[in-house]
Amino acid sequence: MSVQAASPPHPSLWQVWFRAVRPWSFTTSTIPIIAASALALYDHALDPLALIVMLLASMLTHAGCNMANDYYDHRRGIDMSAIHGPSGVIQHQWLTPAQVLGGAIVSFALATVLGLWIVAMAGWPIFWLALASLAAAYLYTGGPAPLGYLALGEVTVFIFMGPGMIGGAYYVNTGHLTAASLLLGAAIGFLAAAILHANNVRDIERDRGKGKRTIAILTGRRGSTIEYALLLALTYASIVAMIAVQPGVWPVVLVGATIPAALRLYRKIAFGETTADLNLVLRKTAGLHLQFGALAIAGLLVATALERWR
Repeated sequence: MSVQAASPPHPSLWQVWFRAVRPWSFTTSTIPIIAASALALYDHALDPLALIVMLLASMLTHAGCNMANDYYDHRRGIDMSAIHGPSGVIQHQWLTPAQVLGGAIVSFALATVLGLWIVAMAGWPIFWLALASLAAAYLYTGGPAPLGYLALGEVTVFIFMGPGMIGGAYYVNTGHLTAASLLLGAAIGFLAAAILHANNVRDIERDRGKGKRTIAILTGRRGSTIEYALLLALTYASIVAMIAVQPGVWPVVLVGATIPAALRLYRKIAFGETTADLNLVLRKTAGLHLQFGALAIAGLLVATALERWR
């Protein structure tokens, strides 16, 4: 006699929405804002209130993206009952698809309200950047031609979670852009793209079966490994270029402490065979993003202290 697997216990409403929002993923949307603000501090232009508002807006946008991705992947059959989506709240029937979509809309609406305050303070260039960011957040899995399904996911993440986010946050504080701010954004953006790419490498077979196109599917495992290595290499090259154009921030070389971890991840994605191996690469790439960002911020704070006290 077969025994049916028991469903997981129903969590509280607060726990369900916590899973739907996935705040543990917010490092990729908060590290860039803090890093940009640390660079603005070095350049004598930090606005603490703007930092707080940008962090809230960024987290709300990220929450909206998480829920929108769950909703549209479920609608398109990417995340079915046998293979739970990142949160699993729809597949476990803890929330209906309409509730998850409603949560995404509320998150985007609140982020827009905060964005309007930032626009009023920083001007129209930020309005257009915020509008493009919201459009990208929706079009990543929504709309008739989702970017994440057309091998444009890594490019989108790089632009909007790298130079777009850091450049925008730096502009809010200073009223202008610098080459150093864009290079810092590029470094963090390449790592954010590496997180998505690791996810897509893990999901090659599942995504191919559902008709989803990613760079990992188009290039195969060998090409995907090369792309992952390239994203990591460009991350550190961007920091070298940043120091070259603004030598005073040289303490950001602290990020070099993460190079051994990056090399281990490259070997793991190159030779990993199992889903468990690739899940580990995904988790540790997210961890690398956090460690790299934290060390970059620490380096900028050290540079600021040295500049003020010399």
